[in-house]
Amino acid sequence: MERVIRITLERVASVATLPDVAMRVMRIADDPSATEDDLQEVLESDPALAARVLRVVNSAFYRRQREVSSPRGAIKLLGVSAIRNIALAASLHRLYRGRRAITGFDPAELWAHCVAVGTAARELGRRVPNVVPEEAMVAGLLHDIGMILALQAWTPEFTQVVAQATLVNSTSFAQLERTHVGATHEELGGALCDQWHFPLALVHACQFHHDFRALPADAQAMPALVHLADRMAARLGAGFCRSVDGEGLEAEACQLLGLSREDLQAVEAELPVLLPQTESLLAA
Repeated sequence: MERVIRITLERVASVATLPDVAMRVMRIADDPSATEDDLQEVLESDPALAARVLRVVNSAFYRRQREVSSPRGAIKLLGVSAIRNIALAASLHRLYRGRRAITGFDPAELWAHCVAVGTAARELGRRVPNVVPEEAMVAGLLHDIGMILALQAWTPEFTQVVAQATLVNSTSFAQLERTHVGATHEELGGALCDQWHFPLALVHACQFHHDFRALPADAQAMPALVHLADRMAARLGAGFCRSVDGEGLEAEACQLLGLSREDLQAVEAELPVLLPQTESLLAA
């Protein structure tokens, strides 16, 4: 598996890249000596990204009474960490755009699923203490990025995975990935996020969203949140959902996060209204 991951990252080095400005935002947010002025300078160097960040900050999700008109105002209002997450979310669409499609798998459909998961994770995160909703949204947007890596680096093998996943009584998607690719999309996605030096919570969300129990208890919250959001999006039929199989661990995740069935039902009822808003905000 480690060999497959290494080869995958080598093969997609020129494909799976975030915009330079997004990586600069990440470095600033993780630098204790960096200032708000440093982040403002980076955002203002990319007017398109700055505009998308302001669009999110001024959206209904934040319920602002007065419009925020500048990156500085957004940073003052929400803080460096929140703006880091919003800028990252606004940059992720390009990773799913323009990739080759294969029979049964279109990267645009995977993006639609990830937007649904990100939206659900953000709304669930509002109900969980010590979870940052913006980071939960990024975790949801990223959680299946490993499929894009598999598509690019192992096209014939991943084609077999998708084809067999459509069969009645097929084995699990993860087992098909191990059989044909040699690693799962969780393992590939986690390795990519680690290579990008993303926060550990995002690495864990990518690598363990199908079974957060493999982690120590104090690291389970974000992947458990994405697990719930992933299954919620699948129930809605949002985008490519074939990797969401089995009975899942919803009861365990709810217990861990302190969420009730009513919490899940409330978020699930809101999603059909929230999804078009999120899709519009994150469109490139």
